[in-house]
Amino acid sequence: MSRPISRRRLLTLILTSLAAAGGAIIAWLTHRPAPIVVVIEPTQIPPTPTTIPSPTPQTLVIVPRDQWGARPPDHGAINEFGVTNDPTNPAWYVYPDNLADVYSTVAIHHSAILLSTNETMRDVQDLHMDTNHWADVGYHYCIDKNGIVYEGRNIHARGSSVAGYNTGTIGVCVMGNFEIDFPLEIQLTKLQQVVNWLTTTYTLTHLATHHEFNPESVCPGKNMLAYIDPLAQKAGLERGIGGYVKPI
Repeated sequence: MSRPISRRRLLTLILTSLAAAGGAIIAWLTHRPAPIVVVIEPTQIPPTPTTIPSPTPQTLVIVPRDQWGARPPDHGAINEFGVTNDPTNPAWYVYPDNLADVYSTVAIHHSAILLSTNETMRDVQDLHMDTNHWADVGYHYCIDKNGIVYEGRNIHARGSSVAGYNTGTIGVCVMGNFEIDFPLEIQLTKLQQVVNWLTTTYTLTHLATHHEFNPESVCPGKNMLAYIDPLAQKAGLERGIGGYVKPI
């Protein structure tokens, strides 16, 4: 016959069990994978002709069209040809395939408007629609002088940024006139981040300037050129227009 347990003994057993359980819980908590916390800490070192900021991992925030007040595309614009399902037709064309199978190249542009004018995304769209008479803003993404990234033309639609080579090319514009201005450090940081993201998302292979596609243009400006090779190198991209494939 077992002896009855004393009150002190019972209390000791309960406390011992609780301590063991608590230790197990603490061990479980301390060995769980830590959540990934992304912190944006841009460098304050001004860019030089031989360097470009190396952005740390961070969340890329893109302002969508409806938030910056984008106008809807105008497929009846003077310099447009309606809508087509034929990729060889210069009209508005929406890619029917997986975009990673379509895109190969990112083309770098400047807006050719001085930074001091405080140009907005709507200004860029109005210029392209009201002066160039295109259906929409020609670039897929733009970066303003504050480093804010904007969605331009829908990424599923063929852009209008490099005449004769738009199929399979993503147009990215940095706002400013870099024949006169110098790109700001925050713009270069965001540009690298955007290019890295596009490269990974759409398995891009090449990076080129507007001038390389269309030599009559000075875009993206002489003061941007020193950053183009490092930009491509850090994204793992080849330089030039060699990735372009003519639609058939």
